[in-house]
Amino acid sequence: MKKNILIFVASLLFLAVWTTAMAETSVPDKRSTGIVNWGNGKAYFFKGSRYIRYDVKADRADPGYPKPIHAETWPGIIWTDGIDAVVSWGNGKAYFFKGSQYIRYDIKADRADPGYPKPINAETWPGIIWTDGIDAAVNWGNGKAYFFKGSQYIRYDIKADRADPGYPKPINAETWPGVIWTDGVDDVVNWGNGKAYFFKGSQYIRYDVKADRADPGYPKTIDNSTWPGIIW
Repeated sequence: MKKNILIFVASLLFLAVWTTAMAETSVPDKRSTGIVNWGNGKAYFFKGSRYIRYDVKADRADPGYPKPIHAETWPGIIWTDGIDAVVSWGNGKAYFFKGSQYIRYDIKADRADPGYPKPINAETWPGIIWTDGIDAAVNWGNGKAYFFKGSQYIRYDIKADRADPGYPKPINAETWPGVIWTDGVDDVVNWGNGKAYFFKGSQYIRYDVKADRADPGYPKTIDNSTWPGIIW
């Protein structure tokens, strides 16, 4: 009888450990993320409370990363637990988004501008109807930027400083050929060489900006062969 009880208890313990392990490996990482091309040969990958600086030309992460997001590494970015999206505006400024707020960052001064964060609303981002936050943002390099949330996106006119009429639109085979994630994307970055990259979970898609469609053979897995040094 004692032997049977011990076997039963051991089985319960094994089941509990196995269930926990499976939950940890099967549940996607929901930490907020963001990727931005800084325009100086470097790109930044953010995830949770950390970030990695990436050398665009060398095509690998710089040594010594990841590092924490804090007052010394990103002065004025108060969201040390992570950001939702970040985009370089092409005028010396970048924008960091988290939830219903955003922060404008001065690239040359390497610090956030005074008076931020501010709310996302009709005055600060005309036509961006998602005042509760966005998933991803990218400067397309042609005077337009794109904001993504869930299964939709909005095209934004940088010079006019407002969203173009007729948006949001759905992410589908007509609007983003080859981007198969019609339920949404995690990040988008313009690499500055005619290619952009869409990320979702552990995969990415390379997009040809001029041809306006994804390159063949994607999605691919994010690993040390495709993105050297991106450890998450």
